[in-house]
Formats: sequence, structure tokens, C-alpha cells
Amino acid sequence: MRPLPHRLSGHRRDRVVLPARRLRRSVQVRVGPMRILAALCLSMLLALSARAGPLIFAAASTARALDAAIAESGMDVTVSYGASGAIARQIEQGAPADLFLSANPKWMAHLVDLGLVAADTVEPLLSNTLVLIAPSGAGALMPTAAALAARLEDEQFVMADFTTAPVGRYGHAALTSLGLWQAVAPSYVPTRNTIATVAAVARGEAALGLVYASDALGVDGVEVVYDIPHESHPAILYLVAPVAGGTEPEQAAALLAFLKADAARTVFAGFGFRPAEGAP
Repeated sequence: MRPLPHRLSGHRRDRVVLPARRLRRSVQVRVGPMRILAALCLSMLLALSARAGPLIFAAASTARALDAAIAESGMDVTVSYGASGAIARQIEQGAPADLFLSANPKWMAHLVDLGLVAADTVEPLLSNTLVLIAPSGAGALMPTAAALAARLEDEQFVMADFTTAPVGRYGHAALTSLGLWQAVAPSYVPTRNTIATVAAVARGEAALGLVYASDALGVDGVEVVYDIPHESHPAILYLVAPVAGGTEPEQAAALLAFLKADAARTVFAGFGFRPAEGAP
């Protein structure tokens, strides 16, 4: 399912809504499901084409921080959030994006290979770190295999599926390099994403979880019990680039300039993100 876009100007949000029509009782209209789907898609495309300001397709994990940064900018911006792969596919299929913010370098490279993004325009915008979280009040955790095994006795360890999710791949690499994977593997239950991981820990369904630091910041019901060293896994980079054929290139450039400025970086830091190494 494609993510529904919303426009931000400060905190205003617009929803795409099909026009309601009054039906006469004497007329019965039968509409097949494919026609309904086509009408929905057409309505969304018309709404996007009629938007004011640039349209950015962004990784869902940046939503809270990016919303706040755009509000700080005062610009009129439309944002469509989703998994990096899903929104990259939408751009591939012709969605009218002006900027693409990806949490997974693989999908930025995919659009570069297709000629939809110029390689020399791709730049790192943000970075992140990994943490282990536990239900609030669980107490500090020593980062040893014995301590992890003891904490997880008859309990679950949750993390996004490392065969499909970037945070899971980073987490698996980190725990493996630290010699801790074997201690958590017997208790490991994969989740769809970090949102599901945080929720499981907050509800007490899991004793430990691994997430991005930004996903755990300010969330009720969980506490960070271990900051995972960034040297233990590949660098976590969020890449951004203009999309070829975007309809608002000048406004997109102005938005990107703001997102790289100190004011936006302060906002991002408040949500647990860090400047990417090598970012201008």
C-alpha cells in the first residue's frame, strides 16, 4: 500500500479525499474494485500535481524529525513517508517527487542506476546510532554475553528482521562483531521495523530490543540500557538527492539547503539524529 502524502506548512496537514457525491435513490451504480482503485490513484495524482511547494519522499524513520524541521523552515512542503524501498519504487513508477531521502543507500543507488537521480547530487544528510532498550525500570545492562543471556532467560529479544530491514542488518553486524550475537540469538524474535520493536518492549512483551537511537528517544515505557559503539557496524547514513524531472527544482534546492543548515541540524539532534560524516 502506498503511503498517503500530507502537506506541511508549520503543522498543517492535508489529506487526499475523494469527492463525495449525492446518489439518487432511483439510480444504482455498480463500480468494480479495479475502477475504484484507479479512481483513488487518479485522485492522489491530481492532488499531488496541484500541490504548492516541493514534494519530498522520505524514509518513515525520519518522520518526527523531518516534520519538525520543515515546520521550523516555514516552507510549504508536501511529504510522503514510507519504507525506503517502497518510496523508491514509487519514484521509479513515475511518482512526481522533487527530493528523495533514503535510510538505505541501496535504494538511492537503485534510482541512480535508473537515471532518476544524478550520482553527483547524492549527499549524506543524517546519521544515527544503535541502542539496546528495555522496559522502563529494568536497570543498566553490562554489555557482556553472560549479562545478556541472564537478562533474556525465558524472555524475548526483538529487532527488525535482519534479512530485510537495514536496522536489523546493522544490529546483527554490531552484535556479531561485539561477540554478543550468540547470547541473544536463542531469544531473537524478528519484527517488521523499529516501531514494532519499541512497542513490544514498551508493552513488556520483550526484555530487550535493538533500535535506532532516534526511535527510542522520548518514548514512554522504554529506557536505553546500552549504547552500541558505532565502530561495531557499518556507518548508518541517510542520503538525500533531487529527483530528475521534479516539478519544483528551485524550491526543492531551497528546502535541501535549509535541511543542511545549522537550524535544521539542531532540530534533528533533538530527535536523536547526528550529522552525517562528510556532510557539508
